[in-house]
Amino acid sequence: MSVKDTYNEIGSNFSASRGYIWPDLKPFLAEVPTYATVLDVGCGNGRLLLGLPKNIDYTGIDFSTVLLEKAVNNHPKAHFLEADITKPDAWKDLPPFDYIFCIAVIHHLDNRHDQLFVLKQIKNHLKPGGKCLITAWNLWQPKLLRHHLDIKTKIKNLRYLYIPFQGKPRFHFAHTKPYLENLLREAGLNLTVEKTSRNYLIHN
Repeated sequence: MSVKDTYNEIGSNFSASRGYIWPDLKPFLAEVPTYATVLDVGCGNGRLLLGLPKNIDYTGIDFSTVLLEKAVNNHPKAHFLEADITKPDAWKDLPPFDYIFCIAVIHHLDNRHDQLFVLKQIKNHLKPGGKCLITAWNLWQPKLLRHHLDIKTKIKNLRYLYIPFQGKPRFHFAHTKPYLENLLREAGLNLTVEKTSRNYLIHN
C-alpha cells in the first residue's frame, strides 16, 4: 500500500493522535512573526497552525484527502491544497514564502530523486533571507531497531522499514546525518542538520 493510501486509511485515527505541537518545534514556531507567509509541506491535519500566530498568511499542502478534510474542519480560514509534493504541478503556482516547514515528511519518500526534488522546490520557494525547518525521524533509535529486521524489506533497500500505526504498516526511509547533509548540498540548501534522540532537525 502506498503512503498516500495508508494515510487515507488511517487518517481519522492518525489525526486524533496529532493534536499538539512537538516540543522540538516550539522554538522555531515562536520565531514566526504576525503576517509572515508560511508554507507547510505535508501539512496533514494542519496542526502546525496550533503553534503559529493567528494572522499569518498560511498555505498547507498534502496528498491525503482524509487528513486535509480534518485540516479544513479544524482551520476553516486557512488555505489548503491537495497535491503530491513529488510532482511539479504541486509547486508551479506557489509563490515564495518567508517560512517553509516540512515536518516528518521526507522520511516517507522512498528514493533519492523524490527527496532531492522536494528539497530543491523548498529552496526555490523560500524568499531571500527566509527561514526553513525540515524534520525527519531518527529511525536508528533503539526502540525502533526491531523494525529493521524484516529481511524482505531490507533486500530492496537497507534504509527501508515499515512502522505500524494501529496495526497498519507505514513506509519509512531511514536517513542518517551524512546522507541528509549530502542531499542538502546537492539541493543547494545551506542548512544545519541537528541530530536528537528522536529526530533530525534541519534548519537555518
